[in-house]
Amino acid sequence: MNDAAGHYDFVKASAAQLVEEFNQPTPEVKAAITAATGAQAETEIEQHRTQLLADFTEVRDKSSEEVPQPYVHYASRVDVVGLYQSVLSNVFSGIPGFQGYGNQNPIWVTTLLEQGAYKLKSFFYEIHDLRGAKKSLLQAIVEAWKDIKFAKAPYPPGVPATLPLDETCTIALLADWGGDNPAAKNVASIVHQAQPKVAIHLGDIYYGGVKDECMAFLRNWPMQADPVHSGNGVPPGSSLALNGNHEMYSGGESFFSVVLPAFRQAQPFFCLEGEFWRIIGLDTAYLGGRLKPSGPDDPMATQWNWLIGLLKNGPKRANIFLTHHQPISAHAQEFQDSAPLRADVEELLNTQGVGSDAIFGWFFGHEHRCTVYENNAVPYNARLIGSGCIPHDIQREATCDPGCTPFVWVSGRGEDGTQNAISQYAELRFVRHELTIVYTDERGTSLGSEQWDAQKGRLNGSPFSPDKTTYS
Repeated sequence: MNDAAGHYDFVKASAAQLVEEFNQPTPEVKAAITAATGAQAETEIEQHRTQLLADFTEVRDKSSEEVPQPYVHYASRVDVVGLYQSVLSNVFSGIPGFQGYGNQNPIWVTTLLEQGAYKLKSFFYEIHDLRGAKKSLLQAIVEAWKDIKFAKAPYPPGVPATLPLDETCTIALLADWGGDNPAAKNVASIVHQAQPKVAIHLGDIYYGGVKDECMAFLRNWPMQADPVHSGNGVPPGSSLALNGNHEMYSGGESFFSVVLPAFRQAQPFFCLEGEFWRIIGLDTAYLGGRLKPSGPDDPMATQWNWLIGLLKNGPKRANIFLTHHQPISAHAQEFQDSAPLRADVEELLNTQGVGSDAIFGWFFGHEHRCTVYENNAVPYNARLIGSGCIPHDIQREATCDPGCTPFVWVSGRGEDGTQNAISQYAELRFVRHELTIVYTDERGTSLGSEQWDAQKGRLNGSPFSPDKTTYS
């Protein structure tokens, strides 16, 4: 990730300036296109220019329309804008002086914005040594943009074999963690020190789940065989991953072809099963926040039918769902966004042989906040585990928005000396029928814990108890 790529005003302004550049076939624009694509014929150059103009016009318009989430670092929820952020991050991370994370207003970005269009125009034609090659930023951006995969990738076929869940073990859950920044690395270090049996990512590799970002995700992953020399491989059986909306910005192609093979995971959904508990990881991202397929020919019908089969057949277990998208929310916009997923779950629980009590608990990400919802408000214990890398404003909410899901606790913890919420993850500590859940921040300090019991039922565990430690 990169300061400029996560700076909302810069993303908007730079996209607008690119529209201005590609609006006319100037010699400079034509030269950049030729250098980036190899096109020589005027007609071919013009085709590239016209398409680039259309693409960056869409980025400009969509970014201008978007109301950013309350995050210190902007990570767009619009696919084409997220891919543009991937391109900016890729280009700027290869140039000394353009790197860095954590300062919302790096001096060079602020200067560009203050000096307006003239400065931005000259900025795109600056020549830099980019990974050993001299080129203008405009050429580098065109090259990176042309490498983007926009089409949805074919869905991995088949269903996964059920994996064993040890009676006594620890599982680490990370969500919205794939950012290749200091916060992500801090969380990874804490998880590695905890030595869980399995680590599971609930989705989102920023900004657009492209190949370079997926490779960085693997290098930083806490279950590395050699954490000192990262990238030396992830031990089989140690790691699982779910699909996120940011991975789908680039069609899921790199998530399917890079991350899943590294984890020896054939499908982006899975099941771990023990004597008392069953953990079911589900892909909600391929259908844009849904579970139910559109029909029998939908590739997601395989997951849906597999899930119904798990819930209907075999010995009864306390089922824990893991997804990227949230089924409920305390906030109006997110609650509205999750309505289709709630409808899918209602249909699932009304399926003959499944039962209304089929889901004991549900952990999810996507919304980035860390929230423990009231257990009696929905038919399952719902937990939003918080972002593993994207800082947002410290949570101050005291109650849910009208008509939304009530909660018993939100994390109000922040980074020292800032108004940024601190990154975190969740540990699931299984001891036979008892499950202790500990929410931990990137410093390794507990946010709080609770206990579920598969034998007593989901409403009869030990309630969440927050850790009173606060950071100034």
